[in-house]
Amino acid sequence: MKLICAAATLSFALVSSPLLAQTPPPPIVKVEGLRQISVHVHIIPDNSVPLVPNVGYVVGDSAVLVIDTGLGPPNGKAVYDVAKKLAGDKQLYLVSTHIHPEHDLGAQSFPTTTKLIRSTDEIKDIAEQGLSLAVIFAKRSEIHAELLKGAEFRKADITFEKDYDLDLGGVTAKLTAMGANHTLGDTIIWIESERVLFSGDIAMRAQPAFASIHSSRRQWLASLDKLEALKPAIIVPSHGPTGDGSIFINGYRTYLNEVRDRTEAEKRSGRSIDQTVEAVTAAFGERSPDKGRLAGAIKAAYAEAP
Repeated sequence: MKLICAAATLSFALVSSPLLAQTPPPPIVKVEGLRQISVHVHIIPDNSVPLVPNVGYVVGDSAVLVIDTGLGPPNGKAVYDVAKKLAGDKQLYLVSTHIHPEHDLGAQSFPTTTKLIRSTDEIKDIAEQGLSLAVIFAKRSEIHAELLKGAEFRKADITFEKDYDLDLGGVTAKLTAMGANHTLGDTIIWIESERVLFSGDIAMRAQPAFASIHSSRRQWLASLDKLEALKPAIIVPSHGPTGDGSIFINGYRTYLNEVRDRTEAEKRSGRSIDQTVEAVTAAFGERSPDKGRLAGAIKAAYAEAP
């Protein structure tokens, strides 16, 4: 109740404020938006609200897989409540597309009977990063702090190195560890029978974010090739609207290749990394609204350039 009241208070303040356009709504998963996108797959869309993920449910005859949890235990509880309604007495499984707080730090609200699946890369990422990003997010507002209060990473019940095929009864979800792209531990979920792909941050509408010291432009391009080979009919990204490969995969590939070409040219001309960031950013102009994400991509390309 306290969270709901706080959210309502903030929403009123936003409506009353002249800064409405600059102030995003609170990062709360809107469970009433649950909708079915294929025979076995449901999602709760993020409505393009920052720090809210697209939450997924793959519903089989004997089990249900939940994909991403929302930011902190209160969101995790709401996501679990929906899962319970969809699953009934069926076994619940849980996976996160990566360890960032809005995708993973609601897991502790699921009961211990829920089996949490993690790649070994994701486990390494948790060991390296800990709750450092959650601390940053919690400083954004009182609601962020309240959502993340007491949040901890939950220990995995099932681990895998590269691929894990999860039979849910009548439908199989294939989990694949994709290497260092957005984070060290990016995981995709592929529902082959329905050609539905949960791509995490590897392919979506927003600009690619190189959020880890391990992030690699070459690896990211290789990952896009793997996603394209699946020929998905529907891509559910971490954030933003759903789409298909032509929208997200080709868009990211074109962007990363242009960053590579422009960055390599600047480096061959003897430009420093800072000079290269400035020059390539200027060349992109308004085509790149997020200058921070562009700078991360340029730095990754500069490190890999001959």
